[in-house]
Amino acid sequence: MSSKDHEAFFRFSAWTLILTALTKVYSSAGSVKILQVQDALLHVGYRPLILSAAVLEIGMAAFLLNNRNTLLRSLVLIWLSGNFLFYHWGGYLLGVYLCPCLGRLTDNLPLPRGFAEVMLQLLVLYWFLGSINMIWQPWGSAQWARMVGAAKTLFAAHRARPTGA
Repeated sequence: MSSKDHEAFFRFSAWTLILTALTKVYSSAGSVKILQVQDALLHVGYRPLILSAAVLEIGMAAFLLNNRNTLLRSLVLIWLSGNFLFYHWGGYLLGVYLCPCLGRLTDNLPLPRGFAEVMLQLLVLYWFLGSINMIWQPWGSAQWARMVGAAKTLFAAHRARPTGA
């Protein structure tokens, strides 16, 4: 990935976070019953949870748009996406129903039920893996090249050793 690709990745991530945050704020202003319920994993009401997530997403989006350090932006996106993934997958593994990420706004869209949630989870997984890749590229490729070089040296030394001695 070039630095231009990195910038596009972070801008896309930031604007997606802004869009989802605005959707959460809109949904939290409603009177749907689920907003009165407490989250089973975090033991916080869904309304304050959704609003807190929206504030966090806006803050992270501002950081992604204003900071130019690829490593820091990758780490922030790994942290945020990792939290989202562990929350949703943890709930799934424990059999706990979790509040929809976008509130009930997606019920008004002409999409199959749950489709937007699945797409958001795939997007978050993309952020997680994309950020790991950005960190891995400069560090991991150099480490990998050293390991391959060492393996070639060992293999060449083994082949050069006389057999039958």
